[in-house]
Amino acid sequence: MNRLFVLAVLLCVACRDENDLTPVGPDRGGPVALVVHSDWWNFVNASDDVKDITVLLGDGSRFRQPLGRDGIARFDDPAITGPQDITVVIAGKNQVVASTTLAVEGTEVWVPSSTGLVGAIPSSRQATLTGRVTNLRGSPVRLRVVGPGFHGTALTLVDGTFSIDVNGNAPGKVALVVNGRADGVETFGLLSDIAVGAGRTVRNLVIPMDHPLDQRLPVEVTHLQPYDAVTEVHVNHLLGSELFFSSVGAGTLPMDVKTVARTPPFDTVDVRLSVAAGTRERIASGRVTASTRMLKEGLTTLALPTPMALTSPTPGTETAPGAGPRAGLTLRWSTDPAAHAVTVRLMSQQGEPGLSWYVTAPASVSGFTLFTLPAEVSAVRELGAGRYSVQWSSRFLGAGHGYQELFTQAPELDAPDAWNTDTSGNVILQD
Repeated sequence: MNRLFVLAVLLCVACRDENDLTPVGPDRGGPVALVVHSDWWNFVNASDDVKDITVLLGDGSRFRQPLGRDGIARFDDPAITGPQDITVVIAGKNQVVASTTLAVEGTEVWVPSSTGLVGAIPSSRQATLTGRVTNLRGSPVRLRVVGPGFHGTALTLVDGTFSIDVNGNAPGKVALVVNGRADGVETFGLLSDIAVGAGRTVRNLVIPMDHPLDQRLPVEVTHLQPYDAVTEVHVNHLLGSELFFSSVGAGTLPMDVKTVARTPPFDTVDVRLSVAAGTRERIASGRVTASTRMLKEGLTTLALPTPMALTSPTPGTETAPGAGPRAGLTLRWSTDPAAHAVTVRLMSQQGEPGLSWYVTAPASVSGFTLFTLPAEVSAVRELGAGRYSVQWSSRFLGAGHGYQELFTQAPELDAPDAWNTDTSGNVILQD
Protein backbone atom coordinates (compact mmCIF):
# COMPACT_ATOMS: atom_id res chain seq x y z
CA MET A 1 0.00 0.00 0.00
CA ASN A 2 2.84 2.38 0.84
CA ARG A 3 4.11 1.97 -2.72
CA LEU A 4 0.80 3.37 -3.95
CA PHE A 5 1.24 6.54 -1.92
CA VAL A 6 4.87 7.07 -2.92
CA LEU A 7 4.38 6.55 -6.67
CA ALA A 8 0.95 7.88 -7.56
CA VAL A 9 0.54 11.16 -9.44
CA LEU A 10 -3.12 12.09 -10.07
CA LEU A 11 -4.68 14.79 -12.23
CA CYS A 12 -8.24 15.90 -11.15
CA VAL A 13 -11.16 18.47 -11.41
CA ALA A 14 -13.77 20.35 -9.14
CA CYS A 15 -16.23 23.13 -8.50
CA ARG A 16 -17.09 24.76 -5.17
CA ASP A 17 -20.17 26.72 -4.12
CA GLU A 18 -20.15 27.29 -0.36
CA ASN A 19 -23.56 28.99 -0.36
CA ASP A 20 -25.50 26.07 -1.87
CA LEU A 21 -26.07 23.20 0.56
CA THR A 22 -27.90 20.84 -1.82
CA PRO A 23 -27.64 17.37 -0.20
CA VAL A 24 -25.04 14.99 -1.58
CA GLY A 25 -26.56 11.95 -3.24
CA PRO A 26 -26.23 9.47 -6.07
CA ASP A 27 -26.72 10.32 -9.74
CA ARG A 28 -30.38 10.96 -10.40
CA GLY A 29 -30.44 9.76 -14.01
CA GLY A 30 -30.85 13.20 -15.59
CA PRO A 31 -28.55 14.94 -18.07
CA VAL A 32 -24.89 14.57 -17.13
CA ALA A 33 -23.13 17.87 -16.36
CA LEU A 34 -19.65 16.43 -15.85
CA VAL A 35 -18.04 13.07 -16.54
CA VAL A 36 -14.69 12.29 -14.92
CA HIS A 37 -12.63 9.36 -16.18
CA SER A 38 -9.72 7.96 -14.17
CA ASP A 39 -7.65 4.78 -14.25
CA TRP A 40 -7.04 4.67 -10.49
CA TRP A 41 -8.78 1.32 -10.10
CA ASN A 42 -6.29 -0.20 -12.57
CA PHE A 43 -3.58 0.79 -10.14
CA VAL A 44 -5.10 -0.29 -6.83
CA ASN A 45 -7.08 -3.40 -7.82
CA ALA A 46 -4.15 -5.55 -6.68
CA SER A 47 -4.43 -4.11 -3.16
CA ASP A 48 -7.06 -5.37 -0.73
CA ASP A 49 -6.44 -2.23 1.35
CA VAL A 50 -8.36 0.08 -1.00
CA LYS A 51 -12.13 -0.29 -0.89
CA ASP A 52 -13.39 3.10 -2.06
CA ILE A 53 -12.31 5.85 -4.44
CA THR A 54 -14.37 9.02 -4.38
CA VAL A 55 -14.33 12.07 -6.62
CA LEU A 56 -15.01 15.39 -4.86
CA LEU A 57 -15.89 18.66 -6.52
CA GLY A 58 -14.50 21.49 -4.42
CA ASP A 59 -14.35 20.33 -0.81
CA GLY A 60 -16.95 17.63 -1.43
CA SER A 61 -19.57 19.16 0.85
CA ARG A 62 -21.96 19.63 -2.06
CA PHE A 63 -20.80 17.39 -4.90
CA ARG A 64 -19.14 14.01 -4.64
CA GLN A 65 -19.51 10.69 -6.44
CA PRO A 66 -17.82 7.29 -6.21
CA LEU A 67 -15.40 6.39 -8.97
CA GLY A 68 -16.98 3.29 -10.51
CA ARG A 69 -15.01 0.17 -11.27
CA ASP A 70 -15.37 1.25 -14.89
CA GLY A 71 -13.23 4.29 -14.04
CA ILE A 72 -16.06 6.80 -14.41
CA ALA A 73 -17.73 9.26 -12.03
CA ARG A 74 -20.81 11.10 -13.31
CA PHE A 75 -22.24 14.36 -11.96
CA ASP A 76 -25.69 15.39 -13.16
CA ASP A 77 -26.40 18.67 -11.35
CA PRO A 78 -26.83 21.53 -13.89
CA ALA A 79 -25.24 23.90 -11.38
CA ILE A 80 -21.87 22.34 -12.24
CA THR A 81 -20.49 24.77 -14.81
CA GLY A 82 -17.18 26.39 -15.64
CA PRO A 83 -13.67 25.35 -14.61
CA GLN A 84 -13.59 22.68 -11.92
CA ASP A 85 -11.28 21.62 -9.11
CA ILE A 86 -11.43 17.86 -8.49
CA THR A 87 -10.07 15.91 -5.55
CA VAL A 88 -9.88 12.14 -5.90
CA VAL A 89 -9.71 10.38 -2.53
CA ILE A 90 -8.26 6.87 -2.42
CA ALA A 91 -9.23 5.50 0.99
CA GLY A 92 -7.33 2.54 2.38
CA LYS A 93 -7.53 0.88 5.77
CA ASN A 94 -4.75 2.97 7.29
CA GLN A 95 -3.47 5.21 4.50
CA VAL A 96 -5.35 7.76 2.39
CA VAL A 97 -4.32 9.73 -0.69
CA ALA A 98 -6.12 12.93 -1.65
CA SER A 99 -5.12 14.20 -5.09
CA THR A 100 -6.36 17.56 -6.31
CA THR A 101 -6.16 19.16 -9.72
CA LEU A 102 -7.23 22.78 -10.13
CA ALA A 103 -9.05 24.71 -12.86
CA VAL A 104 -9.86 21.93 -15.32
CA GLU A 105 -12.25 22.83 -18.13
CA GLY A 106 -14.75 20.68 -20.02
CA THR A 107 -17.78 18.50 -19.44
CA GLU A 108 -15.88 15.22 -19.99
CA VAL A 109 -12.35 15.00 -18.67
CA TRP A 110 -9.70 12.33 -18.22
CA VAL A 111 -7.60 12.50 -15.05
CA PRO A 112 -5.20 9.53 -15.17
CA SER A 113 -3.33 8.34 -12.12
CA SER A 114 -0.17 8.57 -14.29
CA THR A 115 1.22 5.52 -12.50
CA GLY A 116 -1.71 3.24 -13.16
CA LEU A 117 -0.97 -0.37 -14.00
CA VAL A 118 -2.15 -0.23 -17.58
CA GLY A 119 -2.84 -3.69 -18.92
CA ALA A 120 -0.92 -4.86 -21.94
CA ILE A 121 -2.67 -4.04 -25.20
CA PRO A 122 -3.57 -7.30 -26.94
CA SER A 123 -1.39 -7.86 -29.98
CA SER A 124 -1.06 -10.41 -32.73
CA ARG A 125 1.25 -11.07 -35.63
CA GLN A 126 0.45 -8.46 -38.27
CA ALA A 127 3.15 -9.45 -40.74
CA THR A 128 6.39 -11.32 -41.33
CA LEU A 129 9.08 -9.30 -43.12
CA THR A 130 11.94 -11.00 -44.92
CA GLY A 131 14.89 -9.71 -46.89
CA ARG A 132 18.54 -8.76 -46.62
CA VAL A 133 20.69 -6.14 -44.91
CA THR A 134 23.57 -5.01 -47.11
CA ASN A 135 27.00 -3.59 -46.21
CA LEU A 136 27.55 -6.04 -43.35
CA ARG A 137 31.07 -6.86 -42.23
CA GLY A 138 30.66 -10.57 -41.48
CA SER A 139 28.67 -10.36 -38.25
CA PRO A 140 24.92 -10.54 -37.50
CA VAL A 141 23.23 -7.22 -36.78
CA ARG A 142 20.07 -6.31 -34.89
CA LEU A 143 16.75 -5.37 -36.51
CA ARG A 144 13.93 -3.56 -34.76
CA VAL A 145 10.35 -2.77 -35.75
CA VAL A 146 9.49 0.90 -35.15
CA GLY A 147 5.95 2.22 -35.28
CA PRO A 148 3.18 3.29 -32.90
CA GLY A 149 1.62 0.19 -31.38
CA PHE A 150 4.03 -2.23 -33.09
CA HIS A 151 6.99 -4.20 -31.85
CA GLY A 152 9.42 -6.88 -32.95
CA THR A 153 13.16 -7.61 -32.89
CA ALA A 154 15.44 -10.08 -34.62
CA LEU A 155 19.05 -10.74 -35.64
CA THR A 156 20.19 -11.19 -39.20
CA LEU A 157 22.19 -14.17 -40.29
CA VAL A 158 25.87 -13.63 -41.05
CA ASP A 159 25.04 -13.12 -44.74
CA GLY A 160 22.53 -10.38 -43.86
CA THR A 161 19.31 -12.30 -44.56
CA PHE A 162 16.51 -11.88 -42.03
CA SER A 163 12.97 -12.81 -41.08
CA ILE A 164 11.17 -10.72 -38.47
CA ASP A 165 7.62 -10.86 -37.11
CA VAL A 166 5.71 -7.61 -36.67
CA ASN A 167 3.30 -7.67 -33.73
CA GLY A 168 0.57 -5.11 -33.08
CA ASN A 169 -3.13 -4.71 -32.44
CA ALA A 170 -4.15 -3.36 -35.87
CA PRO A 171 -2.87 -2.99 -39.44
CA GLY A 172 -0.68 0.02 -40.24
CA LYS A 173 2.75 1.05 -41.44
CA VAL A 174 6.10 0.38 -39.79
CA ALA A 175 9.78 1.01 -40.32
CA LEU A 176 12.70 -1.38 -39.90
CA VAL A 177 15.83 -0.02 -38.23
CA VAL A 178 19.06 -1.97 -38.33
CA ASN A 179 22.21 -1.20 -36.38
CA GLY A 180 25.59 -2.82 -35.99
CA ARG A 181 29.25 -2.01 -36.30
CA ALA A 182 31.03 -1.42 -39.57
CA ASP A 183 34.76 -0.69 -39.56
CA GLY A 184 34.54 -0.11 -35.81
CA VAL A 185 31.81 2.54 -36.07
CA GLU A 186 28.17 2.19 -34.97
CA THR A 187 26.19 2.19 -38.23
CA PHE A 188 22.47 2.29 -39.04
CA GLY A 189 20.09 1.43 -41.83
CA LEU A 190 16.42 2.36 -42.26
CA LEU A 191 13.51 1.23 -44.40
CA SER A 192 10.21 3.06 -43.85
CA ASP A 193 6.54 2.89 -44.90
CA ILE A 194 6.15 -0.88 -44.88
CA ALA A 195 2.46 -1.81 -44.87
CA VAL A 196 1.56 -4.59 -42.42
CA GLY A 197 -1.66 -6.33 -41.40
CA ALA A 198 -3.66 -9.57 -41.56
CA GLY A 199 -0.54 -11.68 -40.98
CA ARG A 200 0.80 -11.05 -44.49
CA THR A 201 4.35 -11.89 -45.55
CA VAL A 202 6.41 -9.16 -47.19
CA ARG A 203 9.47 -10.48 -49.05
CA ASN A 204 12.63 -9.24 -50.75
CA LEU A 205 13.16 -6.16 -48.56
CA VAL A 206 16.62 -4.60 -48.86
CA ILE A 207 18.05 -2.38 -46.09
CA PRO A 208 21.44 -0.75 -46.76
CA MET A 209 23.35 -0.30 -43.49
CA ASP A 210 25.02 2.86 -44.71
CA HIS A 211 24.64 5.64 -42.11
CA PRO A 212 27.52 5.64 -39.60
CA LEU A 213 27.27 7.55 -36.33
CA ASP A 214 30.09 9.85 -37.37
CA GLN A 215 28.56 13.34 -37.61
CA ARG A 216 29.70 15.71 -34.86
CA LEU A 217 27.61 18.76 -34.03
CA PRO A 218 28.30 21.38 -31.34
CA VAL A 219 25.83 22.01 -28.49
CA GLU A 220 25.69 24.61 -25.72
CA VAL A 221 23.51 24.92 -22.60
CA THR A 222 22.64 28.32 -21.11
CA HIS A 223 21.13 29.38 -17.76
CA LEU A 224 22.93 26.46 -16.13
CA GLN A 225 24.10 28.29 -12.99
CA PRO A 226 21.09 27.53 -10.71
CA TYR A 227 21.53 23.81 -11.33
CA ASP A 228 25.31 23.75 -10.82
CA ALA A 229 26.24 21.20 -13.49
CA VAL A 230 24.98 19.14 -16.40
CA THR A 231 24.58 15.47 -15.46
CA GLU A 232 23.38 13.90 -18.73
CA VAL A 233 23.46 14.73 -22.44
CA HIS A 234 21.64 12.54 -24.96
CA VAL A 235 20.94 12.85 -28.66
CA ASN A 236 17.64 11.05 -29.29
CA HIS A 237 16.70 9.83 -32.76
CA LEU A 238 12.96 9.38 -33.36
CA LEU A 239 10.62 8.30 -36.12
CA GLY A 240 7.41 10.14 -35.32
CA SER A 241 7.12 9.73 -31.56
CA GLU A 242 9.05 6.44 -31.47
CA LEU A 243 12.61 6.52 -30.11
CA PHE A 244 14.86 4.09 -31.93
CA PHE A 245 18.33 5.21 -30.84
CA SER A 246 20.05 7.48 -28.35
CA SER A 247 23.70 8.50 -28.28
CA VAL A 248 25.41 9.90 -25.18
CA GLY A 249 27.40 13.11 -25.00
CA ALA A 250 30.46 13.36 -22.77
CA GLY A 251 32.86 16.12 -21.75
CA THR A 252 32.51 19.74 -20.75
CA LEU A 253 30.25 22.29 -22.36
CA PRO A 254 30.21 23.40 -25.06
CA MET A 255 30.68 19.91 -26.51
CA ASP A 256 30.28 17.98 -29.73
CA VAL A 257 27.70 15.20 -29.92
CA LYS A 258 27.38 12.36 -32.38
CA THR A 259 24.54 11.78 -34.82
CA VAL A 260 23.97 10.34 -38.29
CA ALA A 261 23.89 12.34 -41.50
CA ARG A 262 20.30 13.36 -42.19
CA THR A 263 20.37 12.29 -45.80
CA PRO A 264 17.73 9.93 -47.25
CA PRO A 265 16.25 7.84 -45.75
CA PHE A 266 17.28 9.50 -42.47
CA ASP A 267 15.98 12.88 -43.62
CA THR A 268 12.66 12.01 -41.90
CA VAL A 269 14.32 11.31 -38.54
CA ASP A 270 13.65 13.78 -35.72
CA VAL A 271 16.91 14.39 -33.82
CA ARG A 272 16.58 15.98 -30.39
CA LEU A 273 19.08 17.17 -27.84
CA SER A 274 18.10 16.17 -24.28
CA VAL A 275 19.93 17.55 -21.25
CA ALA A 276 19.61 16.89 -17.52
CA ALA A 277 21.19 19.12 -14.88
CA GLY A 278 21.23 19.31 -11.09
CA THR A 279 19.87 16.80 -8.59
CA ARG A 280 16.43 16.36 -7.01
CA GLU A 281 17.91 16.78 -3.54
CA ARG A 282 19.34 20.24 -4.32
CA ILE A 283 16.64 22.22 -2.48
CA ALA A 284 17.33 25.56 -4.17
CA SER A 285 16.90 24.27 -7.73
CA GLY A 286 16.37 20.51 -8.00
CA ARG A 287 16.80 18.64 -11.25
CA VAL A 288 15.79 19.76 -14.73
CA THR A 289 15.41 17.83 -17.96
CA ALA A 290 14.96 19.82 -21.15
CA SER A 291 15.11 19.17 -24.86
CA THR A 292 15.22 20.90 -28.22
CA ARG A 293 15.54 19.88 -31.85
CA MET A 294 19.09 19.56 -33.10
CA LEU A 295 20.06 21.80 -35.98
CA LYS A 296 21.32 19.98 -39.05
CA GLU A 297 24.47 22.07 -38.94
CA GLY A 298 25.98 24.69 -36.66
CA LEU A 299 25.57 25.25 -32.93
CA THR A 300 22.42 24.01 -31.13
CA THR A 301 21.71 26.02 -27.96
CA LEU A 302 19.38 24.89 -25.16
CA ALA A 303 18.29 27.38 -22.48
CA LEU A 304 17.29 25.87 -19.13
CA PRO A 305 14.20 27.22 -17.28
CA THR A 306 14.11 28.97 -13.94
CA PRO A 307 13.79 26.41 -11.11
CA MET A 308 10.46 26.02 -9.33
CA ALA A 309 10.55 27.20 -5.70
CA LEU A 310 8.33 25.88 -2.89
CA THR A 311 7.81 28.74 -0.42
CA SER A 312 5.22 27.14 1.91
CA PRO A 313 5.86 24.96 3.77
CA THR A 314 9.58 25.69 3.92
CA PRO A 315 11.35 22.53 2.72
CA GLY A 316 14.61 21.12 4.03
CA THR A 317 16.77 18.06 3.60
CA GLU A 318 16.38 14.60 5.08
CA THR A 319 18.89 15.40 7.84
CA ALA A 320 17.68 18.98 8.34
CA PRO A 321 13.96 19.02 7.48
CA GLY A 322 12.04 22.23 7.04
CA ALA A 323 8.90 23.14 8.96
CA GLY A 324 5.36 24.38 8.47
CA PRO A 325 2.00 24.59 10.24
CA ARG A 326 -0.28 21.58 10.11
CA ALA A 327 -3.60 23.38 10.52
CA GLY A 328 -4.79 25.52 7.63
CA LEU A 329 -1.72 24.67 5.55
CA THR A 330 -1.42 26.60 2.31
CA LEU A 331 0.97 25.31 -0.33
CA ARG A 332 2.71 28.18 -2.13
CA TRP A 333 5.16 28.15 -5.00
CA SER A 334 6.72 30.12 -7.86
CA THR A 335 7.97 28.87 -11.20
CA ASP A 336 9.25 29.83 -14.63
CA PRO A 337 6.69 32.00 -16.47
CA ALA A 338 6.68 29.59 -19.42
CA ALA A 339 5.56 26.60 -17.32
CA HIS A 340 2.15 25.09 -18.01
CA ALA A 341 1.63 22.93 -14.90
CA VAL A 342 2.99 22.53 -11.38
CA THR A 343 2.63 19.64 -8.95
CA VAL A 344 3.30 19.48 -5.21
CA ARG A 345 3.14 16.20 -3.29
CA LEU A 346 3.13 15.83 0.50
CA MET A 347 3.68 12.18 1.46
CA SER A 348 3.15 11.03 5.02
CA GLN A 349 6.19 9.45 6.69
CA GLN A 350 5.01 9.16 10.30
CA GLY A 351 3.32 5.75 10.05
CA GLU A 352 -0.33 4.79 10.07
CA PRO A 353 -2.95 6.11 9.90
CA GLY A 354 -1.77 8.77 7.48
CA LEU A 355 -2.92 11.16 4.75
CA SER A 356 -0.84 12.17 1.74
CA TRP A 357 -1.95 15.02 -0.51
CA TYR A 358 -1.02 15.83 -4.10
CA VAL A 359 -1.89 19.07 -5.89
CA THR A 360 -1.60 19.77 -9.63
CA ALA A 361 -2.37 23.27 -10.87
CA PRO A 362 -1.88 25.57 -13.84
CA ALA A 363 1.34 27.49 -13.40
CA SER A 364 -0.65 30.74 -13.30
CA VAL A 365 -1.90 29.65 -9.86
CA SER A 366 0.57 30.21 -7.02
CA GLY A 367 -1.02 28.42 -4.08
CA PHE A 368 -3.65 26.07 -2.67
CA THR A 369 -5.11 25.72 0.83
CA LEU A 370 -5.77 22.16 1.95
CA PHE A 371 -9.25 21.45 3.36
CA THR A 372 -10.86 18.90 5.69
CA LEU A 373 -12.07 15.80 3.86
CA PRO A 374 -15.73 14.75 4.37
CA ALA A 375 -16.18 12.19 7.15
CA GLU A 376 -18.26 10.02 4.79
CA VAL A 377 -15.29 9.69 2.45
CA SER A 378 -12.31 9.13 4.74
CA ALA A 379 -11.69 8.34 8.38
CA VAL A 380 -8.44 10.31 8.08
CA ARG A 381 -9.63 13.81 7.27
CA GLU A 382 -6.61 16.08 7.83
CA LEU A 383 -2.86 15.99 7.64
CA GLY A 384 -1.37 14.86 10.92
CA ALA A 385 1.56 16.44 12.70
CA GLY A 386 4.88 14.85 11.84
CA ARG A 387 7.38 14.25 9.04
CA TYR A 388 6.49 14.37 5.35
CA SER A 389 8.54 13.94 2.23
CA VAL A 390 7.70 16.69 -0.22
CA GLN A 391 8.18 16.89 -3.98
CA TRP A 392 7.56 19.86 -6.21
CA SER A 393 7.79 19.93 -9.99
CA SER A 394 6.98 22.18 -12.94
CA ARG A 395 6.34 21.28 -16.54
CA PHE A 396 6.39 22.99 -19.92
CA LEU A 397 4.46 20.94 -22.47
CA GLY A 398 5.97 22.65 -25.50
CA ALA A 399 5.16 25.61 -27.71
CA GLY A 400 1.55 25.58 -28.86
CA HIS A 401 0.42 23.30 -26.03
CA GLY A 402 -1.53 24.15 -22.88
CA TYR A 403 -2.58 22.93 -19.45
CA GLN A 404 -6.02 21.72 -20.52
CA GLU A 405 -4.48 19.16 -22.90
CA LEU A 406 -3.49 17.12 -19.87
CA PHE A 407 -7.14 16.18 -19.35
CA THR A 408 -8.07 14.99 -22.83
CA GLN A 409 -8.56 11.31 -23.62
CA ALA A 410 -5.32 10.86 -25.53
CA PRO A 411 -3.04 13.88 -25.05
CA GLU A 412 -0.13 14.15 -27.48
CA LEU A 413 2.60 15.49 -25.25
CA ASP A 414 5.80 14.73 -27.10
CA ALA A 415 6.90 18.24 -28.03
CA PRO A 416 10.59 18.59 -28.93
CA ASP A 417 10.99 21.68 -26.73
CA ALA A 418 9.34 20.34 -23.55
CA TRP A 419 10.99 20.53 -20.13
CA ASN A 420 10.31 19.68 -16.52
CA THR A 421 11.86 20.43 -13.14
CA ASP A 422 11.73 18.14 -10.11
CA THR A 423 12.87 18.73 -6.53
CA SER A 424 12.42 16.72 -3.34
CA GLY A 425 12.91 17.45 0.32
CA ASN A 426 11.51 16.91 3.79
CA VAL A 427 9.28 18.92 6.12
CA ILE A 428 7.86 18.54 9.61
CA LEU A 429 4.31 19.84 10.06
CA GLN A 430 3.64 21.17 13.53
CA ASP A 431 0.55 22.05 15.56
